[in-house]
Amino acid sequence: MKTKFIILFFLLPLTVLGQRAETGTFLVKPYLQYGTQTSMYVLWETSSGASTKVEYGEARLSATDLTLTESVEVPGDRLLHEVQLENLKVQTQYFWRVRSTFADGQELVSPVYTFRTAVKDSSAYMFALIGDTQYNSRTPWAWGKIAKLVWQDRPSFVVHAGDLVDIGTKKTDWTQHFFPNGHAVMSRFPMYTVLGNHEQDAQLYYDYMVNPEPEYYYTFRYGNAQFFMIDTNKEVGEGSEQYDWLEWELAKSTATWKFVIHHHPPYSSEENDHGDTYKGESSYGTHARNLVPLYETYGVDFCLFGHTHVYERTWPIFKDLVNQQEGVIYINSGGAGGGLEGFAPTRSWFSLEMQLVHHYCTFAIFDKTMVFKAIDHEGRVFDSFEMEKSPDRLKRAEMIRPPAPHIFFDKQIFQDQTTIRMEALYPSDKIYYTLDSSEPSLQSQVYTQPLVLTESASLNARVYNANGQASRVVSRYFEQMDPLPPQNPGQLKPGLNFSYYEGSWAEMPNFDELEPIRTGFTTTISAKIFQAREDHWAGVIEGFVEVPETKTYKFFTNSDDGSVLFIDGRQVVDNSGNHGPRDRFGEIPLEGGLHHIRIEYFEYYGGEHLSVGLFDDLLEKKPFRPTQLGRN
Repeated sequence: MKTKFIILFFLLPLTVLGQRAETGTFLVKPYLQYGTQTSMYVLWETSSGASTKVEYGEARLSATDLTLTESVEVPGDRLLHEVQLENLKVQTQYFWRVRSTFADGQELVSPVYTFRTAVKDSSAYMFALIGDTQYNSRTPWAWGKIAKLVWQDRPSFVVHAGDLVDIGTKKTDWTQHFFPNGHAVMSRFPMYTVLGNHEQDAQLYYDYMVNPEPEYYYTFRYGNAQFFMIDTNKEVGEGSEQYDWLEWELAKSTATWKFVIHHHPPYSSEENDHGDTYKGESSYGTHARNLVPLYETYGVDFCLFGHTHVYERTWPIFKDLVNQQEGVIYINSGGAGGGLEGFAPTRSWFSLEMQLVHHYCTFAIFDKTMVFKAIDHEGRVFDSFEMEKSPDRLKRAEMIRPPAPHIFFDKQIFQDQTTIRMEALYPSDKIYYTLDSSEPSLQSQVYTQPLVLTESASLNARVYNANGQASRVVSRYFEQMDPLPPQNPGQLKPGLNFSYYEGSWAEMPNFDELEPIRTGFTTTISAKIFQAREDHWAGVIEGFVEVPETKTYKFFTNSDDGSVLFIDGRQVVDNSGNHGPRDRFGEIPLEGGLHHIRIEYFEYYGGEHLSVGLFDDLLEKKPFRPTQLGRN
């Protein structure tokens, strides 16, 4: 008994000391981001504030031991640690580890990992494609198993087609699922990501992922390929910010291989995401198809995406037809974690290979040769092909037409005047424009200096190059408008009125033709106020909002799915359609006082969210406050 008592006596302090020694831990183990030929980002997160240091060294021939001769420190203590290693050698292997010291003097040191900087432009390389790694309860092992298989393939880097996590605003989805399961891959290879709808545009995504500004879209080169990363949760239609940016970047690209990566499918045979194929017809794709003309014009080879949890590879597609000489190949790789979905009961005209299985893909490239594989969660190759770029296909990648001009302006709706500036990609190209909505030609006005408008006008502009080739026409309508006078609704009660409807709509319904299931009032604006069923419903919120002074106001809606904002009966923000959380903005001049607002909203499937308010250039989005709102 004495012996046992003595043992327990000594074990207790040791246990307490052990717990104290573990107070500082890795909340997120070290991982790599955004590597180039001469740099690499290293990130990690600690459970409490600690110092930041990365130790690293070049791998050397005939070395008998690891050498970590270089280090980078960032002053101060922090939770999330981000370090850029610079001035590295091209196509070179490095060893690295991180070291953090906590306030109590405890030191936390990681194991030693490796990475290789990006290859020379003429070298061979291989990258892995994954998508939709979010947790699901039916196959919770999927992402961890896929990550280990990707590690065994030793890619040069990894691209991720979005939906990294199930709920982007939920920190534990990142710290307890995505990073732990992906550590085998992310500690060895940089991962380049795009936003999925499940990220919800959350700040955590921007904190954990390192990408060039503005981060939700960007481009990077690796070897002889260029990758164009797009956020299809935001607007991608012709004339949108990302559409215009992508057109210029594709036109400038001299890469042998061009890949566009985004989350939503331009072409998809999934059974019910684009219309229930067991009850009716499907659109067989999403709004991402708006970008297809750019892919076909500027020589894109592959469009890679996820969103639907299936594997599908299309025939080469050009102008909505199979075209094996000029077509773009679309690959849906949404099988790295999320619960698997199904295919439509009849085969799509564009589909070449289909599989319902957890998987990842690899692209091995040297010069003009590419070898593709799709690999399931057991390590079996279930689809593969080899592609050789012919001289004709290389020629197709040359610029077919000049890209359209970019248009910049003070205000699209203005009281007194607005200034418009236009820019062509190449200085030798000329911009021709009209202000009467007619199509510009070589006989139209040539843009030489900023335009100042004092009345409404329909601007059309296009570029002509020295060979007489014309770009697409870009259009903007500029409206001169006096501020709308305030309403006089009489005595108001706090809050807004709402009506709730049920039905399955993929677009905003006509509420004049519907009878509400229930009505009520609310002091806030959100999807939760309707107390709705899970999917397939809609609602209207109406009342008055007070603005303090006479000026042009900018309003926003952020919604999943569609929303539209009317001010005094005029549509100001159009955020309609079936989509994930996204912002839309609109401006209107108002006199100070009360103005009628009407918000239409519908939820089709999946998550639901609604936020509405004013946009301030300094404070950015400011949802309406209850004190601003009133109802009859």
